[in-house]
Amino acid sequence: MIDKKLLSDIAALKPGELDDVQMNQYEKMLVSFVESFPENEHKIKAALEAKDKETLAVQLETLCTALEKIRADDLASQGREFIKVLKNFNYEYEKIEAIVSVFLRSAVMLSIDIQMAKYLDEKTQATYLRKKKENIEARNTVEKTILAVDDAAISLTMLKQSLQGEPYKLTCVNSGESALQYLKKNDPNLFLLDIEMPKMNGYELAEKIRESGHEAPIIFLTGNSAKEYVIKAIKAGASDFIVKPIYKENLTEKINKYLYSQNE
Repeated sequence: MIDKKLLSDIAALKPGELDDVQMNQYEKMLVSFVESFPENEHKIKAALEAKDKETLAVQLETLCTALEKIRADDLASQGREFIKVLKNFNYEYEKIEAIVSVFLRSAVMLSIDIQMAKYLDEKTQATYLRKKKENIEARNTVEKTILAVDDAAISLTMLKQSLQGEPYKLTCVNSGESALQYLKKNDPNLFLLDIEMPKMNGYELAEKIRESGHEAPIIFLTGNSAKEYVIKAIKAGASDFIVKPIYKENLTEKINKYLYSQNE
């Protein structure tokens, strides 16, 4: 059953007022979208790689239709604008790739958000709400600290650049082992974890973080919206996801969601 509160927080969806019967049908459409999205994404990326504009336009139209069915109309309209760009031969293909990649990134995040609304259990949600309340109360008395873990130096550099000037103390390490050493003497307010890391991946690190008693929200950095990955991350302790490549606006929005009141 999809959590209606979490569903209402997904800005891209505008389902309107639904009774129980309509909500049941709507949930089925959302699940169908989530399950079919990885294949749609794969076909779009394959067409991009092959520089096949005609196939790319067809696959984008398929995704836009799926978005309309779940009432993500603004995102669907954005996709159709991109389809028009494909027919404009004045655009360099590199620009088309960049535009479509941004659109796909938004669709990936939507798929993940829907899965979070469906699979995030009550215990995890209750912990998030409690911790958020504590963080709001302490906003003006304690500097917020964030631990970022990623084996790719370029990703950590992007995080540092994106959060430069923000009111957080960011600590970056490049392995799960280093993170666990840091946690022996520190208790950050939020974690940013890459999933694909050698020796100890993000899932394993998240489990160890929870086992060691740290309850701060965990945000996974990912590019994969497949259901099995999302569910595995939730079971490991995920509170949310940020889709790579990282953009400052999305990054700070997600962080503030967990550290600060959105109404302040």
